[in-house]
Amino acid sequence: MEKREYSVIIPVLRIEGNDNLNVILTALAKQELPPKEVHFVAGDKRQGRAINYGVSQASCKYIATLDDDTIVDDNKLFSKLLEEMEKDPDIGICGAACEIPENATFFQKRAMCEIPRRYYPVQRESRSSDMVQHPCLIMEKKLFEQIGGEDEELIRGLDPILRKKVRDTGKKCVIAANTWIYHLIPDSFTKLLKMYYRNGRGSGYASHNYPERILELTDGYDDGVFIEKRWFIFRVFRRFFSLLYSIITLKFLKCATDIAYGLGVLREKISPSCIQIPEINKISTEVENKKYPFKLFIHKVELEEL
Repeated sequence: MEKREYSVIIPVLRIEGNDNLNVILTALAKQELPPKEVHFVAGDKRQGRAINYGVSQASCKYIATLDDDTIVDDNKLFSKLLEEMEKDPDIGICGAACEIPENATFFQKRAMCEIPRRYYPVQRESRSSDMVQHPCLIMEKKLFEQIGGEDEELIRGLDPILRKKVRDTGKKCVIAANTWIYHLIPDSFTKLLKMYYRNGRGSGYASHNYPERILELTDGYDDGVFIEKRWFIFRVFRRFFSLLYSIITLKFLKCATDIAYGLGVLREKISPSCIQIPEINKISTEVENKKYPFKLFIHKVELEEL
């Protein structure tokens, strides 16, 4: 049973006032195979650096990541993911499909169906897919360390980089059959636009500072056939025709988020951000080992002032 032990890493900006953290902990405690330990890394705005620190503190063969707003309601989720990893040694990362919960609002359901990569239904068979993402993934700690862990410089867009690093070792990125999580978008048109504008700025920042790290995304049905780079002019025309198609097919939410994203990219093209990465001053750790069937580590990050 030792080889099936896993640690869960959850980067989070703040512990206080984040009600979903208790929901996540309860869901993990109810797992058929609960984790050996859970690591909250709180206070570091750099998601990649926070995950890397959490992994460095993990003691298990497998490490998993969840976002602080991931919803898990399948008590066999991690048993299924680990079973998939163990039966196929060619899998580098294993993730779950992203479904839409019944209690989602009409706005959330419509937006997630219109906007690419927000919804990925449960798969009957495991498949290589570009939809393996940080809201729920698991891999061996040894492989994570071998590929150099997460990118600590990018503001957003860590998922494609991690998948590429794994694929470059000859391993597969797989969505396991009959698995799912929920990862809802904001239930507000204004908040949705702000999120995509922010994502666009993150993409523009990466394009300006780290163009070699801009990678293609697919609809998740790529089955391992993946093109990492496209010509800039191809991407421009694709955006234009995607926007035109959204208007013709009355997908107004997709149209609005495409425009917001494009404005974010344009903002960075016109006036590039100068983002300084504060160094970590210190990290204090609290341990809770009585309330749950796993050890809970709360790593509080204190950043240096710029």
